[in-house]
Amino acid sequence: MVEQVNYVEAPLVIRPGMPLLIEVESKDGEKTTLKSTVHETYFEKGTLKIAMPSFKGRFVALPRGDFIYVTALSNKVVYTFSSRVIDYGRDENNFLVMYVSIPSVVKRVQRRRFVRIPLVLNGVYTLPGDLREYKFMTRDFSAGGMLMCTKNVLSVGQPIFVNLDLGSIKLLQQKAQIVRTVGKNEATGFYEYGVQFLDLSPELERSLVVFVFQQELKMRKASQGEEV
Repeated sequence: MVEQVNYVEAPLVIRPGMPLLIEVESKDGEKTTLKSTVHETYFEKGTLKIAMPSFKGRFVALPRGDFIYVTALSNKVVYTFSSRVIDYGRDENNFLVMYVSIPSVVKRVQRRRFVRIPLVLNGVYTLPGDLREYKFMTRDFSAGGMLMCTKNVLSVGQPIFVNLDLGSIKLLQQKAQIVRTVGKNEATGFYEYGVQFLDLSPELERSLVVFVFQQELKMRKASQGEEV
């Protein structure tokens, strides 16, 4: 999953629009992961302007001076660094924002293009020219595709349209293709197929990368006995 870790200069890699995950720790040691994005970079001041962090859709204004751990996400690389809350409020465009510190050098973690995680979800798919919906279940998931289990026999190269609810993200008639057949699982009676998503917009692909990374964090915390 992780291929290489090294350090790079922050101005070379941190850019406006990058999704952020912000980990905060309460006085009793409870960790919470918030979502945000980079608005503006002021590297000469060692500062980032970011969207006001949110948790389950609600804005969270962190106290000035709080220490935080920031993860910036791109498709192939994750950048991490320790930071501190400088200020928060509304900017000149009336957006709720937060100003946080950023070091001159950040940790760069090279990853597989799309990390695959075990994930069981129920969804439906349709076939071109067929209005019927067919049920499926996922066994694993990535920003690029999934392992799908279904009662129906499909063939490699078969186009399908996927409908899948990921909570904050909903795939609706997402174009996809069967790229691999695993075979029939005798225990379940379901056929298993590798599915690749096609024609993802850059925005949706980034959202899926963030979703998978958040699921990774939850699984890691659960394996360590922490509350999710």
